[in-house]
Amino acid sequence: MVGIPRKLVRSRRTVSALITSAVFAVVGGARSAGDLEALELGAYDWFLRSLPMRAITENPIVRIKLREQEIQKYGHPLCDARLALALSELRRLGARAIGVDIWRDVPIRSCGGTMSDRDLPEPGVDLAEVVLRDERIVMIENPLEDPPIAPPSFVAGSGQTAVPDIPVHPSGVVRRALIYYTEADTTYFSLGFQLALQYLADEGISPINDPDQPDYIRLGETTIPSLRSDHGGYWAVDSGGYQYLADFALGHDGFPVYTLEELFSGSIPASALRDKIVVLGTESATVKDEFYTPFSPARPNDPFMLGMEIHAHATHQLIRFAHGDTSPMASWAEGSEYAWTLLWCALGGLLGFSNRAGWFTALASIAGLLILGGASRVAFQANLWIPLVPPLLGFVSAAALVLAYRAIAERAERSEVTGLFSRFLRPEVAELIWEQRDQFIGPDQRPRAQRITLTSLMSDLQGYTTASESMEPEALMTWINEYMNTMADLVAEYDGVVDDYAGDGIKANFGFPVPSLTDEAKGEDAHNAVRCALAMGRAMDHLNRNWRARGMPTGRVRVGIFTGPAVVGILGGGKSLKYTTVGDTVNTAARLESFAKDEFSSEQEGTDWRVLVGDATMERLDEAFLTQDLGLHALKGKHEEIRIFRVLGASEADGDSLIPAESTP
Repeated sequence: MVGIPRKLVRSRRTVSALITSAVFAVVGGARSAGDLEALELGAYDWFLRSLPMRAITENPIVRIKLREQEIQKYGHPLCDARLALALSELRRLGARAIGVDIWRDVPIRSCGGTMSDRDLPEPGVDLAEVVLRDERIVMIENPLEDPPIAPPSFVAGSGQTAVPDIPVHPSGVVRRALIYYTEADTTYFSLGFQLALQYLADEGISPINDPDQPDYIRLGETTIPSLRSDHGGYWAVDSGGYQYLADFALGHDGFPVYTLEELFSGSIPASALRDKIVVLGTESATVKDEFYTPFSPARPNDPFMLGMEIHAHATHQLIRFAHGDTSPMASWAEGSEYAWTLLWCALGGLLGFSNRAGWFTALASIAGLLILGGASRVAFQANLWIPLVPPLLGFVSAAALVLAYRAIAERAERSEVTGLFSRFLRPEVAELIWEQRDQFIGPDQRPRAQRITLTSLMSDLQGYTTASESMEPEALMTWINEYMNTMADLVAEYDGVVDDYAGDGIKANFGFPVPSLTDEAKGEDAHNAVRCALAMGRAMDHLNRNWRARGMPTGRVRVGIFTGPAVVGILGGGKSLKYTTVGDTVNTAARLESFAKDEFSSEQEGTDWRVLVGDATMERLDEAFLTQDLGLHALKGKHEEIRIFRVLGASEADGDSLIPAESTP
């Protein structure tokens, strides 16, 4: 055994299952520890960018921005009078709701910039009066800042305030939006939520508690679940307040935008603002209000999204919720997410265990990854965020590790199997057995016993006994090994396998150990056995001429051949094992070899070989050989008579070399 214990080789299914379970434990543990969150959020961002931008026939939101040049012109911060003028103009143009994303925690009485107070059309416009006259104007505050940023004093308690809080992930990317949060028993609503409510009020839509899940807000046709800390790919995200995932359905620059200068100059058509939500904010290098979003990687030259645009997206998404045009991004329960990961770990382990061809494994791996990615993409488009990274890692890791284990175990098993059979068979035959190991190797990793049809050849060297009595041991072994090696090479040349050596005898099989399954193949085995026997006769003639020249004893070879069923398997136990054939066919071949051997001994000199075959073999030989019918005989130890034929040589039809004339009896 090489590199891996025998027990593990024999328990491949169990070990593969353990590897798969270990992969799931590691991947699940990494996810539980938050180690995969960054990858999961990266996949989320990619999916979000890959979604087609929503086609909007009429956008309900317009942005009015205060640019750097207008800050220079009108001063910073924008004074109350000019802010009041802007709000009055927006009301006049028919805006349905106005969100002011500009801090106004203290009054700004003096109007700076390159224009003086006398340049205002109405120098005495009062901001408080303009705001309180229209409850659809919403100002911002931030009680969570240190110190807190208060709203304008005149709107305190009026319901016309909102928080511009934008939940930012520790990585610096905005993916979530806020509805409200509670601090010191006070509830603060987000700017996007307040603007959406102002807009939807004209349609008779207001938030209610979901009848079936009272903890959830229902807006129009849609229930909006509060984001969990482990929602989707998140791990322990700050889910304080009531949050949902922002879909940024219109992408960057998805809302019509005008400048404050255009508003003051009257160049904005009334139709552009009538019944619209207007978000008024700043776009300036000196007043930073920029955020990274999932779209930032696709915009390296302009990665930021303005705060007022994020508020616009949040407002737009809430309106679509209310109209039933979309639904919140949902996710599975934690148990289902782990079950999904376990499924893909199991599929990866099964792929590695299948032990198919390399091209199949590669194609199946690619197909699995495409299916996983496609399923995640389709689910995401249907507003369901399912894990991608953990099942992907589990699938790939389980497949790779189980495949690696199978390769190591198979190499060890190959070494064991080929080593076992190489003790009895030629190495190339042992390799063939390995390639068809399921047929030969049982669950206990021992060769299976099986019944096959083969042709058995038994040979004996007549003259060995006399030679062994008169020759020196070293000379005897040289003599007999010269004979054995020559005959064994001939067996291999004619696709046979030497099963055993017994003194001067050779036991060989044709159609073994890989059985022949068709009648044609079984007939070819019989032909090969007889051809081999005749070649043994020719070799015996050659050996005798050589031995005579060297002054060594000569011999004569008897061969018996029979075709039929035999049992193949392992005999013995422990380290004394033998892979061999047993049964009536083998016994009959042995009886044919020794049949009337005394008569063969008394035949004239020059006849150095004899080949006898039984009728079962003769039936498969057709007319390929010249034979002599010796009649029916009862062989030793057998009750039924069989017809015996003596093979005299090969016919012209067989195409093999004929026996030399001087050797023919």
